[in-house]
Amino acid sequence: MNLSHRPGTAIILCIVLADATHAQDDWSNTRDSFICRSSTEVREIKTYVSENTLSCRVDYIKNGTTQTIWSSRTGRSYCDGKASNLAARLGAGNFSCKPLHLRGSEKD
Repeated sequence: MNLSHRPGTAIILCIVLADATHAQDDWSNTRDSFICRSSTEVREIKTYVSENTLSCRVDYIKNGTTQTIWSSRTGRSYCDGKASNLAARLGAGNFSCKPLHLRGSEKD
């Protein structure tokens, strides 16, 4: 598509691309972390929150591999609950889990 013949299209495209870049979440804030240990393994559960939105995600680290297992764009309490429940399930098994409270942001 030749945008030089359609200046309005080029402007709209730039606005959409700028908005998409702005909409990306800043996952630099770790809200909570759980360290879960068994006699042979260590696992970690981390909850991240976006600085600019109500978004959150829960990462699970097992055998050095990180996987995002839950996320929400509507409320951080969803991720907090999921992370706590996973730590409780691991604790009911053969893991001993300890919370590390790292709340960098309290916007709920």
